[in-house]
Amino acid sequence: MKNKIKYRVLVVLLFALSFMLFGCGQGPDPDGVSDPEDTIDFSTVPDGTHRGTFTYGAFNFVVDVVAEDGEVAEIIVVQNRDNQPSRDAEVVLDRVVEEQSLDVDVVSGATVSSRTLLRAVQNALDRAVQ
Repeated sequence: MKNKIKYRVLVVLLFALSFMLFGCGQGPDPDGVSDPEDTIDFSTVPDGTHRGTFTYGAFNFVVDVVAEDGEVAEIIVVQNRDNQPSRDAEVVLDRVVEEQSLDVDVVSGATVSSRTLLRAVQNALDRAVQ
């Protein structure tokens, strides 16, 4: 009987440990998408609308970056994941426009979506200045 109890406790502990190590079905690891590199001088981006994409897993993120008079005037989300954290993450794009930089804080609770949107913006700007 004691061996049976020890076995059950061991199984429960191993199960709990596996949840701690591998997550509980919570989606992609936030570290799966790195922060974009803030190496672009926004004043060098030519006027116009520049499209950028970034794919993460099965999701394809698309943005249009509107540049006017040496600054990014607006960022339009063309395609995003259809869930609340992804919609919440779009706030990060307002921060980019406000600060004229990709080095902005991501949205808490929407880290992966924030980073993927930022990477789409980076791709648009990289293409625009090449």
